[in-house]
Amino acid sequence: MILEIVKKEIEKSGLISFQRFVELSLFHPEYGYYCSGKARIGKTGDFYTAPSAHRSFGETISRLLVKASLLLESEKFAVVEFGASDGQLALDILTVLCENHPELYARTEYIISEISPVATRAAREKLAEHCEKVWWTNDLKKIEDGGFCGVVIANEFLDSLPFHRLKSDGGEIREIFLSLRDGEIEEVLRDLQTEALCQFSKRYLGQYMEGREAEACLLAEKWLVEVEKSLQKGFVLTIDYGSLASELYSPEKRKGTWRCFYRHKLSSNPYIRVGEQDITADVNFSELIRIGDALNLATVKYTTQGQFLIDWGILEIFRMYDKPQDQKDRLAAKTLFMPEFMGTKFKALLQAKGLSDEELLEFYEDGPFRIAL
Repeated sequence: MILEIVKKEIEKSGLISFQRFVELSLFHPEYGYYCSGKARIGKTGDFYTAPSAHRSFGETISRLLVKASLLLESEKFAVVEFGASDGQLALDILTVLCENHPELYARTEYIISEISPVATRAAREKLAEHCEKVWWTNDLKKIEDGGFCGVVIANEFLDSLPFHRLKSDGGEIREIFLSLRDGEIEEVLRDLQTEALCQFSKRYLGQYMEGREAEACLLAEKWLVEVEKSLQKGFVLTIDYGSLASELYSPEKRKGTWRCFYRHKLSSNPYIRVGEQDITADVNFSELIRIGDALNLATVKYTTQGQFLIDWGILEIFRMYDKPQDQKDRLAAKTLFMPEFMGTKFKALLQAKGLSDEELLEFYEDGPFRIAL
């Protein structure tokens, strides 16, 4: 069904961008992958996320939240999570706060921004015991007049945003659009259509080798600008697979980083199973740092997910699973920080607003063990 909707839009306009194709495939309100309920997480789904792998991910992030609350000293402490899916991360965090930090739990508001009505229903059910602490909104301006104090969490959120595909052609960077030939989708190249794409190309692609591809997610900037406007004081934590631009646009990634996931299998064909498979690309953390620098968001730390979790005490949590019956928990928790699993593939970026350099130096302390970038 969604494929026919895509083709009809192409017929009407002549061309659509790859970004528009991803937007329809993933977020069409009725048939999109994320909105229709086709998105599946876990062993029987299409992919794993860190919260679905083990609760120690949320437990570790809770430690950061506790320390942030002490530093901010605000009457209300807001945790804003983007792309919360079925609410597993929210549940793990709120459970830890409720059991171990009741005073903080009492003044915490957990705000979820989730576009999928199916995921929202699942999250509401999962978070029923914390229903008085949780509310949903897709408009940060509604959270609190004058902005909120707290922590914004974007865990595997930015990789789900629609993106443009760019390609070096004849010494120029051009954009991949979609047309129809004999009723089938065909990729065609056109000149860059916006100044934002032109500037992105100049910043990161330069003299790209002939035929090489790259992605540009302009929606990431829009998201971070909106977050910064609403955050009065606090932190923005982004965790996702991706890297800095020097690695992201390296010669080894000739075809870019985009790919499709279906039942834990990779695919390089986005035009099959449209609306039934995930389409994603690596996050450009250099761009997030650049945007933050242009706003009022200081970079506190950029590191691997594994190093971030170690810095915030996951090894202490891991040591709790020391009984023979805890073997399954140990194996699951290890996938979060070990380099051969999620440890180095995923990166963590912590940015801050309204805090001094001295406060930030004291806030983030390096862990005793090191995992290389």
